[in-house]
Amino acid sequence: MIMRFSSNRAFTLIEMIVVTALISIMLVVAIPRLDGGLFSGGADETARWIIANVRQLKEKAVIEQKTYLLNVSPDIQRLWITEAGMTDVEADAARKSGHALPRGVNIDHVAFSQTERFSGGTIAIGFYPKGYSDKAVIRIRTNDGDRLAFFIEPFLSGANLVKGDRGW
Repeated sequence: MIMRFSSNRAFTLIEMIVVTALISIMLVVAIPRLDGGLFSGGADETARWIIANVRQLKEKAVIEQKTYLLNVSPDIQRLWITEAGMTDVEADAARKSGHALPRGVNIDHVAFSQTERFSGGTIAIGFYPKGYSDKAVIRIRTNDGDRLAFFIEPFLSGANLVKGDRGW
């Protein structure tokens, strides 16, 4: 009895068609979910910026032993980072290179307590060398009706995102 082993192994046409069909079905299901994302109207970009920078500022303040400020301006719809003691020229450059909110996304207000809310001017949230920050909530709304709140807690490492009208 002679056994032959073929070295020409390949997929059959039927196997390739079945795999292609399965991949196509998965893409048809997955792409609409990715398109809308978690938020709509550019809010996801702003959410990522705030969450990433809050975490970075807390770490950077401790490592460099400097006070940093997250500046929020509902008037010009912009967020930017400055260092305590910057010159006016440096602070202006930081403002210009900061995060401009996408069209359809607006800063509603910044709150430091249930009674202390600011919806105009430049509001500075401090991050300090001892590892804590100011307690604050940044409220953002979109033209699609979404409301987002970013809770910055003094001793937690990042910002907590809450969708909807919960919290102050």
